[in-house]
Amino acid sequence: MSASAEAAGPRAGYGRGAAILSVGIGVTGLVTYAYFSLAAHTLSDSDYGGVTLLWSAVFIVVSVLYRPVEQLLSRTIADRDVRGQEGNEHLRVAATIQLALAALFAVVALALRGPLEDGLFGGSATLYWVMIAAVLWYAASYFARGFLAGHHRFGLYGLLVLLEALSRVAFAVAVAVGIAEGQSAVALGIAAAPLFSLSVVPWALRRRLRAAPSAAGEPLPDDSTPEQAQFTLARGAGFAGAVLLIMIAEQTFLNGGPLLVKATESDGGTALAGFAFNVLLIARAPLQLFQASRPRSSRT
Repeated sequence: MSASAEAAGPRAGYGRGAAILSVGIGVTGLVTYAYFSLAAHTLSDSDYGGVTLLWSAVFIVVSVLYRPVEQLLSRTIADRDVRGQEGNEHLRVAATIQLALAALFAVVALALRGPLEDGLFGGSATLYWVMIAAVLWYAASYFARGFLAGHHRFGLYGLLVLLEALSRVAFAVAVAVGIAEGQSAVALGIAAAPLFSLSVVPWALRRRLRAAPSAAGEPLPDDSTPEQAQFTLARGAGFAGAVLLIMIAEQTFLNGGPLLVKATESDGGTALAGFAFNVLLIARAPLQLFQASRPRSSRT
């Protein structure tokens, strides 16, 4: 087999995976829109506003805390695969950072239970505990995303985010058809979604273990010094810290609106937060389409 034919196989697989990821992200956006549409039609304005506040709080926290580790892991795995480096120290470092961030969140959230439960969620203990569960489950979900992206498992990455959205919307559908009822049932989908999405992980690990050692290709020459090649906790934390600062700025703009409305409105703030969320949901639709189209451009 010629060298060009051998190279065509990985490129074709990469292209298929990128296309599946594009479709997965695009469909995920539509399914997420359906989740909030069903919630808005089945819940009162105040209850729906509580769900949007929960969503905003969860995704600000998980994006700020966990996406840096996702980026760190995907970048490091891809770089090490290309260079032919072995070992699992990068996984241990990333897992240590992720677990530390999850533990930090749990400590802070438990210490601030009063302000969160009574102030943010209007006294709803269910919304408070759903937030705790969702944020902790997303620690594992974002770690899996970084692992899949680093190993170019874009098809499984797309399946992960799609399963997350489908499992979440199933709770809203259950309320809409009368199987369940109320704000709590809709909100539980936010906590269940990252847990169900992890069902792709065993499949990903089996495929990784069965992959032939030669599939990674010839390693590139590594002219780095041992100190540069070593992946340490300090090095990983430095990269994650820089991304964390970027994510704070991004999430303040993308998801901070409903929380700001709730904080500044004494009466009817929860219902107004739901309205503000709907406005932002429509405004972010082009961004979702852009995210879906980006992986396709990598095929060229």
